[in-house]
Amino acid sequence: MQSYRQSLEALDRWFSSIVNAYPGRMQCRLGCASCCYGLWDVSLPDAFLAAEGIRRLPPAVLDAVRARASEIQRTIRRLAPELTSPYFLDALGEEGIDRIVEAAGSPGCPFLGNGDRCLIYEYRPLACRLEGVPMVDLGDGPFGDWCELNFTDGIPDDARRDLALDYAGLQEMEDSLGERIAVEVLGRQGAGITIFLPSVAAEFESFWRMHLGRALEILQGEP
Repeated sequence: MQSYRQSLEALDRWFSSIVNAYPGRMQCRLGCASCCYGLWDVSLPDAFLAAEGIRRLPPAVLDAVRARASEIQRTIRRLAPELTSPYFLDALGEEGIDRIVEAAGSPGCPFLGNGDRCLIYEYRPLACRLEGVPMVDLGDGPFGDWCELNFTDGIPDDARRDLALDYAGLQEMEDSLGERIAVEVLGRQGAGITIFLPSVAAEFESFWRMHLGRALEILQGEP
């Protein structure tokens, strides 16, 4: 089995192949940040992956990221005062998460740097790596929405095979890793623990840094 990092790198190569194969239908390119505004939750594997990216930021850049993240975190705390550090969202349920997302509006991702470049690009979450491309499941076919800049005339039949991914398998992998991290790193049960990405940056020093070592071993496929 590939490690989580290897699986994400394989997805990056696949995404690049779609961009190259359909240049007239895919507008994703360096500096486009249309999908980087808004609030969304990520899994534990993605949270720890982002935390590793945060750890590698130069001090001045890290300070700027944490300042932007803390501003968004204040909004989250105002909208959900029942949440406490490190601000896991599993107790809220999907309706509670959706309520916060809608009320928060569309803040820019705290990891957007100059020229709308992602400051943790190599460590960005799974959702960021898949955003923009039409979603076609190997078994169930097309589902969900995609970036309005891409494939504006729909999905042609000859593209469906190239676009098809095992989304169920990706979810299973993420859930399995999330449960293992929850048990082995955090000492708690829960396969579906999620967190808003800005909260990872805002709480990096007080929570994520101290748990990062073992979580990264798991993401790298170590026993």
